[in-house]
Amino acid sequence: AADRIRVSAERDGVVLARDLVNMPANALGPAALAAAVEKLAAAHGADYACIEGDALLSRNFPMIHAVGRAAAEAPRLAEFSWGPADGYPVTLVGKGVCFDTGGLDLKPAAAMRLMKKDMGGAANVLGLASAIMACALPVRLRVLIPCVENSVSADAFRPGDVLTARNGLTVEIGNTDAEGRLVLADALSYAMEGAPPKLLIDMATLTGAARVALGPDLPALFCGDDGIAHDLLVAATAIDDPLWLMPLHRGYAKMLLSKTADLNNAPDGPFAGAITAALFLQRFAMPEGGTRTAWAHIDLYAWNNTARPGRPEGGEAMGLRALLALIDAKARR
Repeated sequence: AADRIRVSAERDGVVLARDLVNMPANALGPAALAAAVEKLAAAHGADYACIEGDALLSRNFPMIHAVGRAAAEAPRLAEFSWGPADGYPVTLVGKGVCFDTGGLDLKPAAAMRLMKKDMGGAANVLGLASAIMACALPVRLRVLIPCVENSVSADAFRPGDVLTARNGLTVEIGNTDAEGRLVLADALSYAMEGAPPKLLIDMATLTGAARVALGPDLPALFCGDDGIAHDLLVAATAIDDPLWLMPLHRGYAKMLLSKTADLNNAPDGPFAGAITAALFLQRFAMPEGGTRTAWAHIDLYAWNNTARPGRPEGGEAMGLRALLALIDAKARR
């Protein structure tokens, strides 16, 4: 019976992630993605909340607001909490960019074609959360989904703008198409406030550089805790849900330097794009001088370009089953 519950939970989580990624952007904008978060929370009796529009400014989520304010639908941060208060504390953060034009640094048409899938991180987080709750794992689960569309209008944020993040760091906008790390940064800072989780995981369709390095089928794993990285890779190999560990190479942190702010969101030059993106996120997930927590960042494609047995063309869950196995093992220790 336990095996049947687990397999059903994994199946339903994978299907949820695939279905959300496959939705066209005119059917799954920021409001509809937040509604999907609310629906999942309600199905499991979780406590749901959403901060929308200009309330993001008054509640100090300035970068989520800046990225999403140019769209027809207001940006928002959807979240829920579930599970016993004494459960193993896990927080999941998913990039919910429902469509990415690139902003004023506009993508070419070919690069924009699949950008309905730029909320693939959010979809995978929701699929994983669904499986965790369906398995009734002894976890205190928190899910944070910044829901935005990176669009173009008179109100769009600009290259050269300097934004102040939730945690007080200033960020120069080197490129408006590096928007995913901005919305994740505010959410990761939020996740680390109060009593930080034992495990903090973010999932995002973040960089083309990760796909150049590893191709479409192999998500890039960056991890601030060697033990967690080892356990996750063991789980990934055991159940054939592959991940590949990439370095958080401190020497590349200098690429994020700005002349006008603490950080630049998009360093000049063609090198190490996936690593510098991860190093950017690390400044928010593992703040210097702050409480240390185990943090993992997964840069995934969330898509199958061609169909294979059990893997239809279109949206895909990647790393979901490996993360479920890791969280299950950690929670039951």
